[in-house]
Amino acid sequence: MGNTIKKALIIDLSNQTSEVKSFSDLNSYVGGIGIGLKLFETYKHTDPIVFSIGPLNGFFPFASKTSVIVSDNGVIEDLYVGGNLSLRIKFSGVDSIVVCNKSVENIILDITNTAISFKQGNADISSLGLPGKRSLINLSKKEFLVQDYFSTPENFLENNLIQKNVSGMCVTGTEIYKPENFSSYEKLYYDILNKKSELRVEEGIYPSCSNCPMGCGKSRVGEIGGNVLIHSLVACHFADKIYSDIGVVFSCLNVLGYDYTHEDLENLPKLIEDTLKRVS
Repeated sequence: MGNTIKKALIIDLSNQTSEVKSFSDLNSYVGGIGIGLKLFETYKHTDPIVFSIGPLNGFFPFASKTSVIVSDNGVIEDLYVGGNLSLRIKFSGVDSIVVCNKSVENIILDITNTAISFKQGNADISSLGLPGKRSLINLSKKEFLVQDYFSTPENFLENNLIQKNVSGMCVTGTEIYKPENFSSYEKLYYDILNKKSELRVEEGIYPSCSNCPMGCGKSRVGEIGGNVLIHSLVACHFADKIYSDIGVVFSCLNVLGYDYTHEDLENLPKLIEDTLKRVS
């Protein structure tokens, strides 16, 4: 897999167009909040909403969140929403989805891999995408909900989508990735899965995020701010004891074929801090 060039699906609501763009300068930002902030900076003039995933999403337990960068009256907020959205973005073949400008009419975004259709806002969102391979984001009840359950803190994302005249999104991802050294990957996967006692939540009966068996009661409202490394991967912050272990992180990255160095990860906080200062 290697440190491949990052890809983003750029959606312009004002003229209902989209394009997939490759960014050779985003690898050092790793993923999640890193590439999200950099893309926000690039498209700041369009008042963007930036959804981003990290290199571990879709592959390892507890790397389950989607990073979202929005502006709240000029204040940059980094949010992390649960559910299956990160899994579907991973298998759509892009690292980020950037939603730019504002739609004239109320619409629903129907995304399948890197193709997009713009549906009328009163369309039946449950009829879109492929069941089992989609993530539905429904604002029809004036609430942003992934899978009719997961939302975000302070309604920052909900309000941004409503202001842009977007009443829902369906993200379908059908691409398949398989690590070259699958036996090593599988062993590491289960090694990490068996670390669930190190999570800062207890097992529950609630809907789980993708690649998480916990069903905890604390993932519903998502997260805001926090550990830069965790949110670049993009892991759940309740799994910080696992993914703050640099040895574990490098084992995960290496088995997936990434060649990040210790210097790359050490430089990441300063890189993100400098980017945040520029966009703020």
